[in-house]
Amino acid sequence: MLVTKVVPQKRDITKYNIYIDGEYVFALHPQDMEYFGIKEGKEVPQDTISFIQKSLIYVQAQDVALHFIGYKMRTEKEVRQKLEEKEFAEEVVEEVINFLCKYKYTDDREYAKRYIKERLRLNPRSAYALRMELLQRGIAEGICQEVLDETHVSELGDAVRWIERKARGQWPPDEKKKKQLYGFLQRKGYSYGVIKSAFQEMDEQVEN
Repeated sequence: MLVTKVVPQKRDITKYNIYIDGEYVFALHPQDMEYFGIKEGKEVPQDTISFIQKSLIYVQAQDVALHFIGYKMRTEKEVRQKLEEKEFAEEVVEEVINFLCKYKYTDDREYAKRYIKERLRLNPRSAYALRMELLQRGIAEGICQEVLDETHVSELGDAVRWIERKARGQWPPDEKKKKQLYGFLQRKGYSYGVIKSAFQEMDEQVEN
């Protein structure tokens, strides 16, 4: 197999991207290139390339992934993006992702459950908004819907609590404040019907 190109890596100048027969295969430090005899224009045995990919490069990619998820739960998409940023080859990325999924180091369903729980506890929003946020993080639509179906999302109750917090005991609000509250709740993903009901509930609380 012919080493057709060796170029410095953009994101890590201590490594060089290695191209075999015109295709990118992995990145190596200069000392590893010297040890394995990797040099532009030189033929390298398939066994050597396979050994580097399965032993050296895979272990490096696995270490990056485990470190990345070590201090915060990540989605499969986030881990994949991290490995791609480090310029690991596609087949190495897939192998690491398979390993992480197999041993539950990444679990998009569990991620979605924890994400929704924390959002509702600290910064409530509508089911629609939660679904969109999870989709943006790479969670499959089916998983999003399943987890939301299993979760009690009290949109009306949350909307009322937001109004209570933002109104600061001043009710009913003037038209300017009312529009501000309406816009705020809209940005949280609440529908017109939920917002209207929340305002009505606030009015009833004051009357009573």
